[in-house]
Amino acid sequence: MGVKYTEAYGKHKPSCGGVCLLADVGSLNLMPVSAGLIIVPCMVWFIFVAPSLVVLPAGAIAPPLVALTMCLAITWLLLAWATEPGIVPFIPVAEEKDPETDDSVDGETTLKRNPGKKRYMIALNGQCYPLPRFRAKICRETEACVERFDHFCPWVGNVVGIRNHKYFVLFTIHSSAVAAEVFASSMYLGASSKTSDIKPYVRAIALALSSYTAVIMLAVGGLMCYHIDLIAQNVSTNERLKGVYAIRRNPYDKGASQNCHDFWCLPIRPSYISTENKEDDVPLPLLPTSDMC
Repeated sequence: MGVKYTEAYGKHKPSCGGVCLLADVGSLNLMPVSAGLIIVPCMVWFIFVAPSLVVLPAGAIAPPLVALTMCLAITWLLLAWATEPGIVPFIPVAEEKDPETDDSVDGETTLKRNPGKKRYMIALNGQCYPLPRFRAKICRETEACVERFDHFCPWVGNVVGIRNHKYFVLFTIHSSAVAAEVFASSMYLGASSKTSDIKPYVRAIALALSSYTAVIMLAVGGLMCYHIDLIAQNVSTNERLKGVYAIRRNPYDKGASQNCHDFWCLPIRPSYISTENKEDDVPLPLLPTSDMC
């Protein structure tokens, strides 16, 4: 695989010989912690719970099912972390409006709370475009401008944007699924009267795992449901929290069915900043004229 990235954008720096662009955010990168919170309890489950399950009716399907779901969860986590999130180059421009009176709630242009009250525009194809054209925001944590910015997630150690949002949601889905599988099997082993011959310490471990995975299901499962709702409405976390479409119609909303189809079925766009793409080949998003500044 050849070099794709040769320069840094904000805190996103070329890594692995330029194959990927990783966010260097220091202690804000909790991706290894996320991986550990999945792998460690699953390993405990395999060592103590799985051997007692395989002798039960239909229990033999549990270990391969948990192994598959765990591997998928880790795969999506790594992809969400290592995928360039949709960075677009930006430049400072002369201020034309007073930021204190500018009521453009969807035109977030701040960089670390906008020191000096500067404004920024996206620079592509030799032209400048307002950030709302790309539903973009300059991430405070990584100092990079990301198309269809959703949020910065420390648990994946990266910005969630147009190019890795799908991986992020798949991570939440499979993390919730593996937690549900471990919870159900551990609860059955720890509480069922049909498993009375199980050693007490194994039963205690099973009940502890069921308690832990119940918390994971509630936390990650709730996040999964939240993002599925966002997908159905074609709105980002950033746009919802700011109430961008609270008083006006969302021009990107094509109906739940089409929104879900576009999110899950359309291919992820190429990176605009990769050496594999020429700048003058970068396509611009087609948006309603009324949404352009």
